[in-house]
Amino acid sequence: MAETRKDYLPGGGGVIYQDPAEFTFTTDAVMLAHFPHLVSQANVLELGCGTGAVSLLLAQRGAAQVTGVDINPRTLELFGHSIAENGLAERVRAAHCDVKDIHTLCKTETYDLVVTNPPYRNCGKERVVGREACHEVTGTLEDFMRAAAYALHSRGRFALVQLPERFTEAFALAQQLRLQPKRLQWVHSRVDKPAFI
Repeated sequence: MAETRKDYLPGGGGVIYQDPAEFTFTTDAVMLAHFPHLVSQANVLELGCGTGAVSLLLAQRGAAQVTGVDINPRTLELFGHSIAENGLAERVRAAHCDVKDIHTLCKTETYDLVVTNPPYRNCGKERVVGREACHEVTGTLEDFMRAAAYALHSRGRFALVQLPERFTEAFALAQQLRLQPKRLQWVHSRVDKPAFI
């Protein structure tokens, strides 16, 4: 039976509904939501939104319109509850869409900012909880980056969080898709430890 848990977003910016049987948001989402420059009246797309933590935090930061897309109906249902409880129905929406079919959701060059915290793992032991969110089961890094390249307008921004060991792959895909890397932030748990994202 599905369990619904009401949590709070960092910074006192509202609530988020989650299900422990699904992947719940982590610090990666918080850092991603605060990393990109957000233009005035920004129209934002989050690819693979899950329960919508990044989308909700971007709305909190002042994005005019935010669309979060995912293929998981359960996490989208929870995202919808969070949107309603936070009074964001006019500015934030949850949409069921596979990133490989982004053209069914929007026209090309629609968004000012596209963000994604895509599945990190393309090999190794798969998790039981959060399998689709953590492993490239339903979409690859390339699928997410292709969707971003399609959805962004020519001067738009794309922000993604990824594992350091996949940095060169992400960089090569960015060049292939004409996404020009501008800013990079390595995140370390301690100053004497290697970066973990």
